[in-house]
Amino acid sequence: MTPKPIIVGVDGSAESVRAAVVAYHLAGAVKAPCLFVYAAPELWPPGLAPLAMLPGMYDGVRQQLLAALRAALPDIEESALIVRTGRAGEVLVNEAKRRGAILVAVGGRRHGALTRGLGGSTAHYLARALDVPLLSVSPTSETLRRVLVAVDLSDAGRPTLEAAARYASALGAQLRALHVIEPVRFPGVLPVPIDESEIERQSREGFERALAAVPAAGDALVDRMVVRGVAPEAIAEAAARWRADLVVVGSHGKGWANRMLIGSTTERLLNLLPASVLVVPITRKRSRAKQSRRRPPRRGIVVV
Repeated sequence: MTPKPIIVGVDGSAESVRAAVVAYHLAGAVKAPCLFVYAAPELWPPGLAPLAMLPGMYDGVRQQLLAALRAALPDIEESALIVRTGRAGEVLVNEAKRRGAILVAVGGRRHGALTRGLGGSTAHYLARALDVPLLSVSPTSETLRRVLVAVDLSDAGRPTLEAAARYASALGAQLRALHVIEPVRFPGVLPVPIDESEIERQSREGFERALAAVPAAGDALVDRMVVRGVAPEAIAEAAARWRADLVVVGSHGKGWANRMLIGSTTERLLNLLPASVLVVPITRKRSRAKQSRRRPPRRGIVVV
C-alpha cells in the first residue's frame, strides 16, 4: 500500500522553498513521501490547448523550480515535482484528494515569483476548502521545536490536540496547550448577570477533560495555560511570548457555510501570527445523497 504523502505548493519564491524544506523534514519525521506541486497558469481555454506543446513550454519553468528546490534539498527526485494547470488553491485541493494527502503545506503571506503566489489568499482558501490539515509556513520558520496548540471546547478541540500531539511527538518538539476564555457576548440590549468565576471554573474543567481524553498528548506536553481574552489576539500573544515555532488550531466545527465567512479565528491567525500555523479541519461524514450531488473536481492538464 502506497504511503499517503504530504503535498507542498511551490512557485519558485523563497517562501515556498522554505515551506518545502519544513514540510520535507516533517514528512521524514512521520515517514511520509513529500510531493511538490506547482499550479501553472492556463494559457488557453480548456480543451483548446495544443497538448503536444505543453511539456516543452513548461520545461523551463520546471527546471527553474527543480533548481530552486534542489538548492535547499539536494536529494529530491525529479518525479517528486508535479506540474498542473489551474488556480493554485483548486489545484492543491484536487491533488490532495487525488493522492490521499495527509497534509498540505504552503509558504505564508507573500506572493510568489513565478506568475502567482501561494501565500495570503491561497492559504485562506485552503483553510476553508481542505479536508486535511493545512500548514502555512512562516517566512522565518526553520525548525519546529516549540508547538503551541489552542484547544477550545467545541468538537474541534480533540482532533486539534491529537494532531498537535502526533506531530510534536514525531518531531521531538515541546508541546504547550492553551485555552482562551473569551468574553461572554449576549445578543440584544437587556443586561444579563454573568458569573465569571463559574464560567472560568467550567472552562478549566472542560480544558482538563479535553487533555485527559488524548493520552498521546501527555508524552510531549510540557505545560498548559488558561488565559482570558479574544482568541486570535490571545493566541498570538501567547505564541510570541513562548517563541512558538508552530501554532496548531482547529477550524471550527460549524460546517462549510460558517467556514466560508471571512474574519474567523483561524483566518485572523493566519494574518496575525509570526509563527507557522497548522490548521486542523473537522471532518464530517456526508450523506450518500449529498455526495451524489457533488460535482466532480475540476482537473487541469497534467504536465510532467
